[in-house]
Amino acid sequence: MKKPIFLLVVILIIGFTTSAQEMTCADFKIGQFYIPEDMANHTIVSDDGKSELKSKRDPATKKYIVLREKNTQIEWKNGIGNGNPEYEIIEWIDDCTYRLTYDSTKSELDEGKQWVNENNGIVVSKTKIENRCLYYTATMTTNDGQKISQDGIICKE
Repeated sequence: MKKPIFLLVVILIIGFTTSAQEMTCADFKIGQFYIPEDMANHTIVSDDGKSELKSKRDPATKKYIVLREKNTQIEWKNGIGNGNPEYEIIEWIDDCTYRLTYDSTKSELDEGKQWVNENNGIVVSKTKIENRCLYYTATMTTNDGQKISQDGIICKE
């Protein structure tokens, strides 16, 4: 009789610890994160069809570090304190979706960042959470109707 009770207790403990480790969207709202992959591929959808766009990225950039508080984030290339950070504003749409724009009060925006802001920013939506990483699709709909999207990953440190 003691063996089945002991076995049941062990199974329950394993079940609770396994489910307790599952991450949710809330785990990605505040903290330190990194973006591990090359994020230079974009898809553009317009009335004329669909096309792929590959941006040039500095080959020395291995990953981005992201410091996020509830409504702001700072991105650093290759580590905190390296170069000029990018300051961004987060507007939460729901627990797993937010709009990202660049913060012009903290740094001067180049033409590309101004264009993103003028086109209502980038909407980031969760596609799945696996291990300590959130997979997402980032989409921007331009004022002339083009949709630019990019799939990516952000991982919790």
